[in-house]
Amino acid sequence: MYKRLLTSVLTVCVAITVSTALYAGGAKETGAAPASSASSSMPFKGQTLTVSTWGFNMDLIKKNITQPFEEKYGVKVVYELGNNAPRLTKLVAKKDNPDIDVVQLAGNYSTLAIADGVLQPYNPAEIPNLSQLYSWAKDPLGNKYGVGYAISSLLLAYRTDKITTPITSWNDLLNPAFKGDVSIPDITTTFGPATVVLLARANGGSQDNVEPAWTALKKLAPNLTTVYTVSSQLVSLVQQGEVWIAPYSSFSWGDLVATGVPLKSVVPKEGVVGSQSVVSVVKGAKHPDLANAYINFLISKEVQTAEAMDLVDSPTNSTVTVPPDIASKLTYGPEIINHLIFLDDAKMASQQDSWIKRWNSIISK
Repeated sequence: MYKRLLTSVLTVCVAITVSTALYAGGAKETGAAPASSASSSMPFKGQTLTVSTWGFNMDLIKKNITQPFEEKYGVKVVYELGNNAPRLTKLVAKKDNPDIDVVQLAGNYSTLAIADGVLQPYNPAEIPNLSQLYSWAKDPLGNKYGVGYAISSLLLAYRTDKITTPITSWNDLLNPAFKGDVSIPDITTTFGPATVVLLARANGGSQDNVEPAWTALKKLAPNLTTVYTVSSQLVSLVQQGEVWIAPYSSFSWGDLVATGVPLKSVVPKEGVVGSQSVVSVVKGAKHPDLANAYINFLISKEVQTAEAMDLVDSPTNSTVTVPPDIASKLTYGPEIINHLIFLDDAKMASQQDSWIKRWNSIISK
């Protein structure tokens, strides 16, 4: 904790003596600086913001977000890491006394979080960068329960040294020639439900009629080497040569390319599903104003550009520009942005339990 410069030498000496005594006595950080120590330019100085997020690309997030935010506001950011489902479960378990200020969720998990009563509306007056976002990112959940800070899409990737026939459809995952060489995201991941919908679309169905997907999944199951639960797992499977073809989330493309394996990305003829990563303020957060400042920082042009250039996240800030070689690796530009399929997350949330049961009955056999 920083103190204002005192004009009296005697007072400085006393302050140093007291500080030393407290340190020697094992004084602990309270997580927030007294109001007297926070200047008008750094009103949050000394506070600790706790963010619940996935844990992917944390080294780059530290460089682009964590350290700059801490330096700008004189605060500390700590993270709780994990997939959507377990993190939401923890939020619900601690809803009466939350230890999280900001939560980042994707797909229908944000909708579930609203239903579970663990989110509170953000304050638009404290988030001026909202004006720079695509319209669909400003309030994707309704009632200001979250901001879309990143957009990703589910595409197909395959090894060109192993598969010579061009891949064009989600149904290519069912090809018996790929037995033991396929992986798909688990149903509990961000894009697990999207995989169901896309298989349905490839076989005459839709989000309102996913019955064809379950039939297709039965044909696909023998081809699976495994289902993956995090994108880093897919990257390892591809690098180790265990997977030749798989759906992948666009935010993991940079890591897939970095494996050195010859890969081709495909936009299947049935389309690609877009999914927003949504950042929200936790209901009862200890530091709601700092949480709003974090959201504003996260969607700034500078941060969104840095994340895009490092292939961490595709921007929802419409003012971000990146060179063509970077753009081709992101969910970016009118060719993709204007043709994304957004699923009805509220409807999917209501169907989640039944979908998980049907999925497990097929995949676990």
